Order: sequence, then C-alpha cells, then structure tokens
Amino acid sequence: MSTNRDERANHSGELRAGRAVAAKTTSRPSGLVGFAKTTLRSVPTLLVLLALGGAGYWGHKNDWRAPKFASLFGPRAAVESEDWCAEHNVPESRCIKCHPELAGEAPKDWCKEHGVPESRCTICHPEILTKGVAGDWCKEHGVPESNCTLCHPEIAVKGELAKPADAPRVVSSEDAAAGATTKSAKDPATCQTHALRVQFASAESVSKAGVKLDSVIERPMEQVISGNAETQYDRTRYAQVASRLAGVVWRVERELGQAVQKGDVLALVDAAEVGRMKADLLTATAQRELRKQTLRRVEKLLPQKISSEADLQEAQAALREAEIRVFNARQALINVGLVVPADSEAVPDERELQLLGLPDQIRASLEPGATSANLVPLFAPLEGIVVQREIVAGEVVEASKPLFAVADTRRMWLTIDLPQAQVGRIALGQPVRFRPERGEGAISGTIAWVSTAVDDQTRTVKVRAELDNADGRLLANSFGRAQ
Repeated sequence: MSTNRDERANHSGELRAGRAVAAKTTSRPSGLVGFAKTTLRSVPTLLVLLALGGAGYWGHKNDWRAPKFASLFGPRAAVESEDWCAEHNVPESRCIKCHPELAGEAPKDWCKEHGVPESRCTICHPEILTKGVAGDWCKEHGVPESNCTLCHPEIAVKGELAKPADAPRVVSSEDAAAGATTKSAKDPATCQTHALRVQFASAESVSKAGVKLDSVIERPMEQVISGNAETQYDRTRYAQVASRLAGVVWRVERELGQAVQKGDVLALVDAAEVGRMKADLLTATAQRELRKQTLRRVEKLLPQKISSEADLQEAQAALREAEIRVFNARQALINVGLVVPADSEAVPDERELQLLGLPDQIRASLEPGATSANLVPLFAPLEGIVVQREIVAGEVVEASKPLFAVADTRRMWLTIDLPQAQVGRIALGQPVRFRPERGEGAISGTIAWVSTAVDDQTRTVKVRAELDNADGRLLANSFGRAQ
C-alpha cells in the first residue's frame, strides 16, 4: 500500500509541474509586443511632465500673471506693453538714461550712473576739471568759488528783497563788471553744478515748492552746549540746625517758609543735661569766691608770721583750681548753644541762672514760675527762609538730629551733566541760560566750577553754575535744560 501511495504522489507532482510550465509558456509575449505595452503605459506620465514644464515656461515669460479674460475669449488684438520705466520712474519713451539717443547723445557715450555723457562726466573723469573754469569750486562751503558769498561777501546781494517777478541772481564780480547778469561764463562742458545744486525751472516752481526768499541779515552767531540740569540750594548759604543735647521740644518759635535773621531763635528744647551744667557753674563760682577769701586772709596774716609761705602757695593753688572749674563750667554751657555773659565775680542769682543763655526777647515772653531751667535755644545760623521743619512741641529729640533747615534762596546752584567731549569747551565765567521744564523764561548765571572727575554711572562731567534768584521764581530740585 505504501508503494501505491508513493506512485500517486509522484504522478500528482509531475502534473502540477507540467501545468506550471505550460502557463509560463503561454503568458510570455514576444519582445516587440512587450516593449510597445511598456511604452504605452509611460505616455501619461510623460504628458504630465511636459504639461508642467510648459506651464513653468509660460509663467516665467509672463511674470507669473494670469491673462485677462477678455484677452483669452475676446477679439484678438495687439497687446501694447506699458510705457513706463520702473527703474527711473519716468515714461519709457522719455527715459533719457535708458535711451540717451532721445537727448541727442550716442548710446555708447553715456554715463548711466550720473545721467550725463560719459565723455563729459566730471565725477567719473575728474581729469576734465583741469581745463576750463570747472576748478572754480569752494571746497570749504560746497559752492562755486565765484559764487561763494562767505569767502567773497562783496558779491552778496544785500538790501531790500527783490520783487517776486524778478528772480534774484548772484553773479561773480567779474561777470557783474562785464554786465553779464543772466548767463554765467562757465564752460558747459566742464560744469558739474547739476550734481550739486537744486535748480527750479521758473519762479512759479519756487512758490509751489514752498521756498520763501528774504533779505540777508548780518548778525553775530553763538555756539551753545546743551545739557540736562538740576537746581539746588546754594550750599554756602544753606544750613541744618540740630540740638546738641537730647531732650523735649518745649516750644517752636518759627514756622516752615518763614523768613529769619541770623541769631533768631527757632525753637526751645528742654534738656536735663543743661540743668546739671548750670549747677556745676553755680558750684564752681561759689568755690572760687571761697578760695579768693581764703587767699586774702592768708595774705593779711603772712606779715604777722601767723601764716607761712606754704599756706600762701596752697591758697593760690586752690584759687587757680577754682577758676579752672568756673571756666570749664562756662565753656560747657557755650558748647551746647547757650549765650553765657562775660565772667563776673559775683555768683549769679536764681532768676539769672534759670534764664541763662536766652535772648532778651525770649525772656520777656516767658513766665518765671512756669519756665524750666533746662531750656536750650536753637538759633538760625544765617539769614534766609525756613525750608525744613521736622519737630512739633512736646516731641522727644535726639542729639545731632537735623530739626530745621535754613536757606538763602536769593542765589541757587545749577548742576549740569555734560558729555566728556564737551568739557574742553567749558571755562569758568561763561554765561549760562537755564530753562526749567515747567517755567516761563530763562534764568541767567555763570559757570563757577567744573568737576575734575567723570561720574562712574552716567559717564558725564558735572558743571556747576550760580543763578540769580532774587525774584524767587526758581525752585530747588527743578529739572530743565541748560545752555
């Protein structure tokens, strides 16, 4: 049975192989037919590629702009190109740069850069200037030398303005002497004023352009240097007042903005330390009186041999020590701001010691029974206006803390920030005009100080000027521009 099964399997395999060979033989066409079929299948792809290439070529030729509908379906007509030169912004039919033959010039002999014939372009060929009169040029002011009114003021037209119908002209002195007032003697072959002047075709063109004519005026001109500036009080006329001892504000005598004179009392401070100083002065004065009496008694007993030389020397030393104590006590009161009268031999009474150091006008306003003996007056150090007040009655104050500020506002300082490059043009005594941001008119002054250092933050140099402010228009800490 196994042998029959193997034979049937071999027979099935041979049948399948024969069918495959037959199928392969029947499906294989000849060589020419296969090439034709392959070519036909590639035709659509080639047509698409040709269509894309044609569209690209058409778009490139027509600047990728679609034609108008009328040009496609309307009557065929000759399409004229637009008569405009986009490069020079003039009609193409009148563009001299593109078509120099319109100006009667040879196309080859043309300078497209400057719009003149190449053989006469003095900018490209400066050697042309060596002939004729084209060398007549003032390099300093950028005008022809024969027409430069700065170098030759005698040729300037001065006086009344000419009538509008007569266009004013400036001519050289040689032409004026020869009577040539309408035409210059320059060689047109070498004149290059077309590249250096703005010329008008007629007087009407001048009026349309908004140009106005006026007479020449001669006057001195000044050069100014401008910079940001800030005002402040004159530091030589500004002072802050503080109490030299800690205490309590007993009474305020002057208000903010009130004018004061030098020596006026601004406030009274009740300082307990002053009472101790007055007691020391009283004790030292009493000790001095005792030492004086002892010395006089020793001097009387010395001739009677009751007192010795040693007693005399000891009495003299004791008196000297008492005088030093009196001096120290007086100096301590003066150092805290009290006005102590000249040293007297008598011991001051209670009323005098209570009001010691106070001016007479303050003493008259005080009640003896209700007045403290520890009062210290704060005096105005200069004449001016109270510009700062930081205390009220009953407030506890510390030593050396500013309580008042007095400033003389009749003169102010102006601090100007200038670049380093401009400092060399600044000198002491130069005039200054300051115009505040929100002020009317300028205020004049003079330069008084120039800094010797550069600001490390703004990299500018500070310059200080002094301004007259007698009318009080100028305010401190104002910003503005200084010239």
